[in-house]
Amino acid sequence: MRRTFVVKMLLGAAIPLCMTLASGVALYLALQSSLSASSQMLQQQAIIASANSLKLRFVDAETGQRGYALTGREEFLLPYEQASASFSLMFDRLVQMVEDQPEQLSRLNNAGNLFERWQREAATISIERRRNGISTPDVENLERGKQLVDSFRLLMNELTEAANLQLQSKQQESVIIGHRANLIAIVGFGSAVLAALVMWLLLANQTSLSVNGITQAAKRMAEGDWRTRAPEIGQDELAEMARAFNQMAERLERMVSEEQKARHSLAQRVDDMVASRTKEMLAMNHLVEMLQSCHRRDEAILVLESILPSLFTTTSGALFLNEEKGEHYPLVVSWGQPDTIEGKRLAEGDCWALRRGKPYEISGQINHEIICAHIDNVGGCHYCTPLSAHGSMLGVLHVGLMEGRQKEWENRKQLAQAVAEQVSLSLANIQLRERLQQQSVRDPLTGLYNRRYLEESIQRELGRAKREQTPLAVIMLDLDHFKCINDKHGHSAGDKVLVAVSELLKRALRGEDLICRYGGEEFTLIMPGATLDIALLRAEHLRSSIEQLRIEVADDQQLNVTSSMGIAAYPNHGDDTQLLLSLADDALYKAKSAGRNQVHIAAEQFA
Repeated sequence: MRRTFVVKMLLGAAIPLCMTLASGVALYLALQSSLSASSQMLQQQAIIASANSLKLRFVDAETGQRGYALTGREEFLLPYEQASASFSLMFDRLVQMVEDQPEQLSRLNNAGNLFERWQREAATISIERRRNGISTPDVENLERGKQLVDSFRLLMNELTEAANLQLQSKQQESVIIGHRANLIAIVGFGSAVLAALVMWLLLANQTSLSVNGITQAAKRMAEGDWRTRAPEIGQDELAEMARAFNQMAERLERMVSEEQKARHSLAQRVDDMVASRTKEMLAMNHLVEMLQSCHRRDEAILVLESILPSLFTTTSGALFLNEEKGEHYPLVVSWGQPDTIEGKRLAEGDCWALRRGKPYEISGQINHEIICAHIDNVGGCHYCTPLSAHGSMLGVLHVGLMEGRQKEWENRKQLAQAVAEQVSLSLANIQLRERLQQQSVRDPLTGLYNRRYLEESIQRELGRAKREQTPLAVIMLDLDHFKCINDKHGHSAGDKVLVAVSELLKRALRGEDLICRYGGEEFTLIMPGATLDIALLRAEHLRSSIEQLRIEVADDQQLNVTSSMGIAAYPNHGDDTQLLLSLADDALYKAKSAGRNQVHIAAEQFA
């Protein structure tokens, strides 16, 4: 009887315990699956980021190749070569990421083949043509290059879309796994408790008050009261059984409590991590897209002011960009910083990242005693990363994290480095685009606007004058006997004369007046708001100033030069740009025919 009772009691304890352990194992496997799904989601996010960076490298290579093909300037080959070199590294890294995904690997290999074809069939041919002195664009080559670029973008878009679909699939899988874990916990532990209850009920008829007490305790536990305990009466087997039951109850209470805490903590961490990474990725993609759409530096700064604070929500930070002329780095955007940082300007020596040309970290273990001069609050962790491209320093990005949040530090540093790289490339491309734009409308010798810009601007200014019903004057200016200066003193002396006269015109005219080098020694002046009489006074003043100008063409030699001018004005001489230019040019010819060094007004036109 005693052994039978012990065997029954052992069975009553062993069966629920085995079910509990089985449920625990199943729950552990479900949690492992959830962690695996999270890891795969992170991998897809990395693939998307690398694919976007790969597209940017292709765009940089195409921009550099196109700039060299259009201008023939060697410095445009640098971004092409750098982008081509980094393209191969990033391509290999992305291949490693998708090597276990045949479809993605096939798309990536096709994209790589398109890049190689573009280099071989478009970029190299265009560059060799330019190096051989052929400046005329090859329309067929340009069209072929464009088709290859479009095909590459399409493939990379398919790759990122596929990665996004896999990311969404893994997110759904993670949710399903969470539901499965809840089901395992409920069914497994519920079954264990139910089995224990059945065993206690079967033994109720052969047990005394102690067994009834254990049975009542088991019932209360089945109802969810994990703190209940069975009465321990006497020192017999029933008492030992009660004690064993109580020990089991304590273990179950701890296991359930720990399991609930672990499940809740894990689910919360996974949700937070996925939401944070997704938000960062979307914000990063938005930042890249907006910067790629900017055509000017001030537009890029507005984009950075709008997006950076929302991208670094848990950190403080600041972005300093170099002045276009000067050696300082004024603050352009800050977040989470004290008011004292407003209007701050950095010198190169104020930041160790600028001095070293590479990132500089300040944390509890690294450089905690050497602080950059621009950091006011030295508590927590700080990371400064320089913005550089094509060998020039563009600025520095600083992020700080308060004490107590060190677990986020590595992710914040990686995000800051990625943002710095994207901002550097975008700002460098904008600078390159602005430089090309200036070169296309400026005369390289004098710095004045060229004839192409004149033809665009005079149409705009005349249209404004018509709308606002204000006058507009056009002056054609030609230097007298300029050919004799070139023939007698050489072209270098002629260039000095042109530069000196150009500087005089810049100083003498208003800021709203437009000065263009029309060609050779001939200049065109557009004066919005100037009547014919005002234009005549200004022209006479310019003629006199040029006549008094002494130009040093050698150490012991000075030249003086005179000028002839012709004037036409709206509305006196008509409302057509070509007519005004033609009449001003005719008046200039009459001034030269009348003996030079004088100003003539065009004859008024009559209907």
